[in-house]
Amino acid sequence: MKRKIIRILLFILGGILGLLLLYKLYLNYRPELNLLLHFDHHNEEVLVNMVRSHGIEDLAFLFLLNAICVAIPGLSNGIFCVLNGILCGPAWGFIVNWISDILGQIILMELLQKLYDMKKMSNSKVYKLLTGLKSPMLGLIIGYMIPFIPSATVSYVNIMINKEQRKKQLIPIIIGVIPFAYLYAYGGDSILHLDGTRLIKVVISFVVIALIAVAILLSLRAIKKRTKKA
Repeated sequence: MKRKIIRILLFILGGILGLLLLYKLYLNYRPELNLLLHFDHHNEEVLVNMVRSHGIEDLAFLFLLNAICVAIPGLSNGIFCVLNGILCGPAWGFIVNWISDILGQIILMELLQKLYDMKKMSNSKVYKLLTGLKSPMLGLIIGYMIPFIPSATVSYVNIMINKEQRKKQLIPIIIGVIPFAYLYAYGGDSILHLDGTRLIKVVISFVVIALIAVAILLSLRAIKKRTKKA
């Protein structure tokens, strides 16, 4: 019961902190938002320069927002990853997304071990799928890669497979978060430029990567089953 109360308080605290940081960003970028509301292609360059002329403080806010939302189960970091692309561009936005995702996942694993009942997570379908694969490490990479798979369950599997091996725990995280860390940043940059063609490409890439990842997971599971029968 005590751990459950702490989890609820942590979720509420994370949500409040995230909203405060987001409001701070809103205040900092209010002139740009007004310009965006009255956008035309003649002021596009002015808008982009204004948005990306802010200093390290706003970058730090976005970094913290993304890490917090990754670290606390139930919160979503997608909107902040897109904002990183809007405010930093595709390259720097990707780097901020990538590093903050990794940090958030590391914190998440620590929280899981201290505040959650690990036995309950072992009943999850995702847990059973990932632990039943021919290559669990590849399964973990794909698990971190797919946004609609709960990262808390993937991190739990990571803890169980790579017990007390921090380097091995980091490998699937570092690799797995790369595709969507970039796609979110690229999508955010496309939104700032109001580039419909690029946005369509981002959506298609999301779908294709997710479908390929699911297909690989199912294939690995089928291979494991055939090996057992043999």
